[in-house]
Amino acid sequence: MPARILILDIETAPNLAYVWRFFKENVSLDQLQEHSNILSVAAKWLGEKRVYYWGTDKHTEAEVLAYTNKLLDEADIVVAHNGDHFDMAKIRGRSLVHGLDLPSPYKQIDTWKIAKREFGFDSNSLAYLADVLGCSPKTKHKEFPGFELWAECLKGNKRAWKELCLYNKQDVLTLEEIYVKIRPYARNHPSVSAVGEPGEVTCPKCGSTDQKKRGHYYTNTQKYQRYKCMGCGGWHRARFTEYPKEHRRILTVSTG
Repeated sequence: MPARILILDIETAPNLAYVWRFFKENVSLDQLQEHSNILSVAAKWLGEKRVYYWGTDKHTEAEVLAYTNKLLDEADIVVAHNGDHFDMAKIRGRSLVHGLDLPSPYKQIDTWKIAKREFGFDSNSLAYLADVLGCSPKTKHKEFPGFELWAECLKGNKRAWKELCLYNKQDVLTLEEIYVKIRPYARNHPSVSAVGEPGEVTCPKCGSTDQKKRGHYYTNTQKYQRYKCMGCGGWHRARFTEYPKEHRRILTVSTG
């Protein structure tokens, strides 16, 4: 059974507070009127067509989070853009507020971090990456541009909620395309190769068994078989060295 990889994106409501200035305002807790909360969640399984969506126009926030956590409970890996800092942290925080149970453990992949670490793009936003990589563009706000979309959703505007739904779902579809394109470059990608059939060499990034031996990978003291994945284009190596124990014992390393 292949690894279950969930692509996820959330939309949130802003904090509501009384302020005196428009720029660099230090908002104290006494000024806060309403906490930020989750407006909607969209998610899909990698490679599948169905896009799940829940919004607080039809469900309570606790219900949206319960549905989301059910998917997370089935996931081996979760992909989100800026997810480490925002999406996944927000889901956990609001789940804690509502007293919801933790889903089973999963690995997180933050495509924003991969883009920032591996590429020299002028921006690492989802919209920019979609444009420069030739992926499906993010949905533009048509009837409700900019912040107006969120403001109208908070007022219960049904047309605004419909637009937010399309916006949230498209972000997930765009994110999936971006993830697949940048996955071969992702160092320290959670390994999916453990789910392959025993005896088969599988790619730790995409799980493909179509692997070609391409030279060797060397450390200061070890030599490993290197593979090129014909599925995603990534590179990986064997876990165990090709040097016998007798050879490893006589290897030396530089001390300066």
